[in-house]
Amino acid sequence: MQVRNVISSIFRRWYILLVGLALTAAGCFVLQSSTPNTYKAQASLVLLPSVQSVGERGNPYLGLGGMNEALDILTRKMSSEEFKEKIRLETGTDTYTAAPDRGTSGAILVITASSDASDQTMKILGTVVDQVPVALNELQDVLGVPDASRISVMKLLEDRTAIPEAKARTQMLLVAGAGGAALTLITTVLLDSLLLRRRTKRLEKREATDPADSPKRMGKPSKRRKTGMADREQTTPDTAGEETLPALVTVGDRPAPDLESDDQATAATTLHTTQRPG
Repeated sequence: MQVRNVISSIFRRWYILLVGLALTAAGCFVLQSSTPNTYKAQASLVLLPSVQSVGERGNPYLGLGGMNEALDILTRKMSSEEFKEKIRLETGTDTYTAAPDRGTSGAILVITASSDASDQTMKILGTVVDQVPVALNELQDVLGVPDASRISVMKLLEDRTAIPEAKARTQMLLVAGAGGAALTLITTVLLDSLLLRRRTKRLEKREATDPADSPKRMGKPSKRRKTGMADREQTTPDTAGEETLPALVTVGDRPAPDLESDDQATAATTLHTTQRPG
């Protein structure tokens, strides 16, 4: 589809484009008004090595490099249906995510809670954070790990208030607006092509059934026809006031005598003879 044809369709069917854009704007407004706000809150926790591995006076932060395997197992535990059921029983929902922080080399767990209300979001986040040590102890209880060799968890950061997530709504409005504008443009071009095709077929049908009703034939002659007529008038000589000369008929190699000239000469000789004296 050429850009020139699209522009021509827009100029011909501008009213369709205007209606489509108005409907798109109205749809975006309704979408923004009807979509509830989404609040989000995050917390970060870190796994610490056991006392036995670092010593009673050792620095646990020096042994964070080997905790990634334990973090992956804990993440699987928190994504299980059993863990989510505990969260649903206390908060009524389980809209949270728990994933390792891949931006760091340490065993850091990032928990993200979301909800339509700010208070509900903070409640979900607090419940999940409180259940992390419980889930970690359950995993170690199954293996019978002694207290001196147990991994512990410590809270690093936790949001105090939930933040409205405007990015998702903005992206949704941009997608809806762009999709509506593109659909309006495509609809305008297709309707213009359809209307032009129907008009052409209607004119062809009218000319085929009754050529006399065709506006092209009933109107003035075309420019090409006028030009041809003018050329013929200029090239045709005006012979209305001229006399037609007799054709010269030849007999053999000599031209035939002009009878009218001979008659005139005889008449002149006879008149001269009769006017002579005596």
